[in-house]
Amino acid sequence: MKLFQIDKKIKILCLVYFMVAQSSMMARATSDSFLLKYFQPESIPLMIMAAASLSIVLALFTTYLCGRFQAFGAMRIATSGIVVTLLAMVCVVYFFGNQGETKPIYVFAYMLCETIVILPMVLFWGMAMGVLNPTESKKWMGLIGAAGTLGCILAGFTISVVSKQEFVNELSLGLVAAVLIVVSFILMVRADLFKLSDDEQKPVAGKPNGVISKLLVLISSRQSILMTWLVVFSAIVLSLVDINFKFEVRKDYSEDLYDFFGQFYTYTSCAQLILQLFIVKAILTRGGVIAAISILPALLLLTAIGAVVFHDQDAVYVGKFITQVVFFTIEYVGLQMLFLSVKKKLRGQMNSAVDGLTRPATIATISLIITSTLAWWQEGSESEIVLRLNLIIIVLCICWLFVAFLNYKQYLNSLVEMIGAKFVPSGNTRSESSKAESSLIFLPHPVKPENYATLEKYISTVLIQEERLNALNEYFSNIDPSYCNRKNKSFIKSVFSEVLLVGKFYSKSIIRIGSNNKLQQLKLTLSGLVDQKIKVLTNMLSCFDATINFFTVVECIKANDANAKSEAIEVLKGVLGPRKTDAFVNLISPIQNEQAFESADFKLTLDQFSMDSPISILQDVLLVFSNEPFSKGKSFITNCLKHENDSLREAAFKVYLSLETDTNEIKKYCQILSNDSVANISSVAQKMI
Repeated sequence: MKLFQIDKKIKILCLVYFMVAQSSMMARATSDSFLLKYFQPESIPLMIMAAASLSIVLALFTTYLCGRFQAFGAMRIATSGIVVTLLAMVCVVYFFGNQGETKPIYVFAYMLCETIVILPMVLFWGMAMGVLNPTESKKWMGLIGAAGTLGCILAGFTISVVSKQEFVNELSLGLVAAVLIVVSFILMVRADLFKLSDDEQKPVAGKPNGVISKLLVLISSRQSILMTWLVVFSAIVLSLVDINFKFEVRKDYSEDLYDFFGQFYTYTSCAQLILQLFIVKAILTRGGVIAAISILPALLLLTAIGAVVFHDQDAVYVGKFITQVVFFTIEYVGLQMLFLSVKKKLRGQMNSAVDGLTRPATIATISLIITSTLAWWQEGSESEIVLRLNLIIIVLCICWLFVAFLNYKQYLNSLVEMIGAKFVPSGNTRSESSKAESSLIFLPHPVKPENYATLEKYISTVLIQEERLNALNEYFSNIDPSYCNRKNKSFIKSVFSEVLLVGKFYSKSIIRIGSNNKLQQLKLTLSGLVDQKIKVLTNMLSCFDATINFFTVVECIKANDANAKSEAIEVLKGVLGPRKTDAFVNLISPIQNEQAFESADFKLTLDQFSMDSPISILQDVLLVFSNEPFSKGKSFITNCLKHENDSLREAAFKVYLSLETDTNEIKKYCQILSNDSVANISSVAQKMI
C-alpha cells in the first residue's frame, strides 16, 4: 500500500475519522469519569438511559438533516452545534463546577459527552458510505479505521496527562471542542468531495416530506427491519457488558478513575490498530460482510460460555476489552457495509434512522430495565451473579448471530436488485446466445431432469478438452436449476472449478503473449476460448442461485461503472466465495500485470500446450514456426504428426517438411505416414520416401 498513491477522498476520510475518533474517545473517558465520580451506583443506569434518550431526539433531528442537507451537511451542522455547546459548558464548569450543588451541571455535561461519543461517528459513516462502493470499502476500511484508532490512542494518552491537572474537567471538555473545531474546518474546506447530486432529493409534489413520514419510509422495508434487529441485539449485549463493567471498575478503581480509563482505552486502541493494519482487510476481502458482522457475537458467546464454566467475574473485563477492540474495527464496519446495498442518497438518512436512533433507544430501554431490577442483578453470591449475566448473554448472542445471517442474505438480495439482476423465472429462460448454442447436439440424451445423473456420468468420461467443453455447454445451457439436487450441485461445483482453472490458464497465456506480433492469431484463438468458458461458467452459476440473472451480473463486471462492477462482484462473492470470484472476475476483466513473452521465449509458449489442447490452439501455434528456429519446437511438431485429428496432422506435416533439413529424419516420418488415412499426407509421404 503506497501512501502517496491513495485517492484524495480516502486521505480526507482518514483525516476526518482520525479527529472524530479522537473526540469520541476523549468524550467517552470524560463521560465515564463524570458518571462514576459524581453519581451513586443506583443512578448509573438512569444516567445512561437519560443520555440515550437525548440521543434518540438528536437522531430524529439528524435524520431530518440528512434528508434535507445530506449526511455531509448534517455532520457540518451537528459538529458546529456541539462545538458551541461545549465551549459554553467549559465556562459553566469553570465558574460553577465547584460551587454548592454541582450535580445538575455534570448531568448535562455527561449527557453532552455521551452524545459526542455517538452522533459524529454515525454521521461520519453515513457521509463515508455515500461516497464509497463495496470494493473501495473492503480495500480502505482498515486504513480509515486505523486512522481512527491512532486518534483514539492519542486521546488515551491525552486524557491520562490531563487527569493529573487541576482543571481536569475543563481541560477534557475543551480538548474535545478543539478537535471538533478542526473537523468543522476540514468539512468546510473539502466540501466538494462529499456532496452528492441533489436530483433525487428534490421534494415530489403530493408526497409527504416531513421527518416522520421519511422516517417511516426508511424503516418499513425488510432490509431496514433486519438491520434494526441487528443493532438491537448488539446494543443489548454491549449495554449489559458495559454497565456491569462500570460496576466492577467503580468497585476496583474508585480512587483513580481518569487514569484507569485513560490506560484502558489506550491499550484497547493499540489492539485495534494491530487489527486494522494487519487483519481487518483480510477479514473483509476473504470473509466478507458475513464475517464482519458475526465475529463479535461469536467471541462474546465464547467468553460468556467460559465465564459460566469457570465462574469468573473478571470475564466482564474480557468482554469489555473484546467489545472495545472488535466493535469499531470489525463489527461496526460490517454494519456500515450493509448500508452499501441502499441507494447512495438514502444511506445517510437510513444510517441515522437505523443506527443513530435504534442504538440509543435500545440502550435507554436496557438501562431502564436494569435500574428497575438492580437488586436482582446484584443479589446472591459472585458465582450466581456471573451465571445469571452470562446465561442471558449466551442466549442474546445466539439470536444476534442468527439475525446477522439474515442480514447478509438480505444484503446480497438488495445488491442484486440494485444492479438489475433479479431473475423472475418464466419457464427455462436463458440468454439468446445460450439458446442458439443448445441447438448443437453433443450429448447422447436430451437435457431433462430424469437424464441429469446419466449425462453427468457421460460428461465425466469425456477426456478431450474441446469435446468436454461442448458437452458442458450444451448441458448447462438447457438445465433447469430448480431440479438440481445435492448430487447435481456436487458435480457442478467440481466441473466449475475445472473449467475455471482451464480458463485461468488461457487468460494468463493471453496476458503473457501481450503485443508479440507473431502470436496475435494465437491470442485471438485463446480469447475466443476464454469467452466460451465464461459463457459456460455463467450458465453453471444459475444452478447455485436460480433467482439471479448471472448474465446481467457479468455485464456489470464488464461495464465501466466502478460502482456497478463492485456491487456485481459482491453478489458473486456471496454465491461463489472470495477465491473463485476473484478467479472468475479475472477471466472477465484480466489484470494486465504480467510481461509479454519475447520471441526468445517461444519455447516457453510451446511448453504451455499439450496435445490435449483444443485443435484451434495447436494449429495457431504451428503457424508461428515459419519465423522460429525449428530446434525449439521439433518435438511439438512430431507430436502433432501423431495426433488423431486429420487437419492438424496435415498442417503439422507441411510445417515439418518445410523446416526439417535432415533427410534421414524426413524419410523416417514419411514411412510412418505413408499409410495415413488422409490422402494428401500419404501421397506426399510416399513420394518423399
